[in-house]
Amino acid sequence: MMNNPYLENMVANANPVRLVIMLYEKAINCLENALEIEDTEDFDMQKSKYEEMGRALEIISVLDAVLDMEKGGEIAKNLREIYRSLTDELTYQMLKEDKERLEKVIKILKNLKSAWEEVERIHYGKAQKVAPGV
Repeated sequence: MMNNPYLENMVANANPVRLVIMLYEKAINCLENALEIEDTEDFDMQKSKYEEMGRALEIISVLDAVLDMEKGGEIAKNLREIYRSLTDELTYQMLKEDKERLEKVIKILKNLKSAWEEVERIHYGKAQKVAPGV
């Protein structure tokens, strides 16, 4: 359960496309946080980095799980392939860190988020801004 009334209200009143965009925002935010954590021997810092990456993995798994393969057709099939590729890449990142590859994952997620924002603009008439860190 969320502890942020503003965020709870945002989620409760969001259209389905906005909810997907919010998930992308959170995954991107988690990966950017992980990217900012310097490689170190500090156990707590490494733990934080892996927790951020784990959250992003969970979000991508949710995005994959909610795909409607019947209604979504080719788009859903392509998204499933992308999500599974991103899952494989993030799992690899947890074993062998490569900032450049992690930056590519973030870029892919940002591009997907932009595409969903365009869908929202077309279907709902406007794109909403998500609060930072959501």
